[in-house]
This record gives sequence, structure tokens and C-alpha cells, in this order.
Amino acid sequence: MPELPDLEVLQATLGARVLDRRIESVRVLRPGILKTFDPPVESLIGEPFRSISRRGKHLIFTLDAALHLVVHLMVSGRLIVTGSETKATKATGFLVGMEGGQDFRLVEGGHIKRATVHVVSDPQSVPRIACAGIEPLSEAFTVEAFAKLVAETRRQAKHVLTDQTLIAGIGTSYADEILFAARISPLRYVNKLDNEETQRLHAAIRDVLSSSIIAVREQVGDGALVNPPRGHMKVYKREGHPCPVCGTRIAEIRYAQTRTYYCPTCQASGEILPDRRRWMMQ
Repeated sequence: MPELPDLEVLQATLGARVLDRRIESVRVLRPGILKTFDPPVESLIGEPFRSISRRGKHLIFTLDAALHLVVHLMVSGRLIVTGSETKATKATGFLVGMEGGQDFRLVEGGHIKRATVHVVSDPQSVPRIACAGIEPLSEAFTVEAFAKLVAETRRQAKHVLTDQTLIAGIGTSYADEILFAARISPLRYVNKLDNEETQRLHAAIRDVLSSSIIAVREQVGDGALVNPPRGHMKVYKREGHPCPVCGTRIAEIRYAQTRTYYCPTCQASGEILPDRRRWMMQ
């Protein structure tokens, strides 16, 4: 799933391809992808893309002051710009034809399709935006604000970082990287963190996200962001590889469909954290 650094880069690469281009046609190709009916999707026709912004994991395409196209890519959605003569595949859920003979398409592979599109007068009317938490790279995300948040939250660190109603834009992969950088266990209850640990975690959130935007931009270059690049990550999906800091093998926790990667030495005092797989085998 694209997360904050990926979407920041995608926002920039799409901007170079779609801004100031007028919409000539709109096609909804997957039933259920469009979640709104007023304003009608046809109201996009004739309007140019004026700006692109991000809120949490949503991209907001603004056409005028009272018309916005809001896209959430969920797990496997992709946004591409291609020639209008290219036949739309079965994976294409939403298609915007632009002047100049190019299309802006939302493509989603796999059997389970969850990407969403909203056409709204106010982005705050999108439920997930209305309840989105603080932006971790904003000026409002101070150490004091974060300390207050964790002090009032009796939940494990990984869950707090990925809860979009608390902190917007971080998903499972960057949560693992942040906790590794902060040397904090993903199972640690955040309300038990001391002042130094809270400051360390706050700094890791900002540092990892900021440096990752640069790393993703370098990996993508001038091309489109087809799949979120993860070559710069130190623990995510690196189970069995040596920790880049201490050499301990990176371990994995699985629960339901969620996987968490961590260093037992750097983050858990040398312990292997409880894994649901082992419980099920006992």
C-alpha cells in the first residue's frame, strides 16, 4: 500500500503530467469504486486540474474551489498516465480522458479491489479525511503534541503509528522502519514510554519519513510510481537478513494479514517477540 513518502513523490510526478490539463471525458469502469453522486462525476468534464495535495493516504485533485477528485489507492491501486489510444484493461477502475490525447487512470490488480474515488465539493466530506489524525511532517506535529497523544493512548506502538485517526499517512512498512530507527519494540505500549523514548520516537517519525521521500524520489526518477519502492528500507520484509546495526537476524511477527519486522537485539533486548504462528502450532 502506498504510504506518505510514496504519495508525496506520486503527487509531484503526477503534477508534472496532469496539472492545467482539461478533462474531456470520465468513465467509471468498476462498480463501487465511485463513492459519491453529488456533485455528479460528469461535473469534472471541462475542468482543468489546478492542484494536487495529500491528506493522509488520500490524494486530492482540485479542479476549482468547490470541486475535488479524491483518490485512495488502498492496497494495490496505481495511478498512471497513458495514451488515450491504449485499450483500458480489466484492472482499470476509473478513467479520466484529458486534452492532448492522454488518459489519467486508476488501475487495481488482484481479486480484491478496494480503491475508492470521491467527487466532492469539500474534501472534509470524505469520511476518512474527516477523521484523519495529525500530519507527521506538519508544524503541528511537535514533541509536545506527540507526547500528549501517546500519554492518552494505551495501545501498542505499531498500532498507534498505523492508526490513521491518530497519525495520518503511516502504514505498516514505514511503521516498522520508524520503530527500528527509534529502537522501540512494536509491542511496547506507548503510554509507558519515558520522556527520552517519546522524543526518540517523535524524531524517528520525522526523520524516516523525510529521508524516505528523498530515497523514493531517487529510485523513481522521472518515471511513474508503479509500485512503492522499498530498496532503502532496513527491516521491512528483511526477515532472516542481518540487522544493519548489530548483525542480529531480522525477525517477523504475523497476525491475521499483518506482518511486523524488527530487530530482536536493537528493539527487544535480545528477545524474540510473541508470534501468533507459534501459538497456532502449539
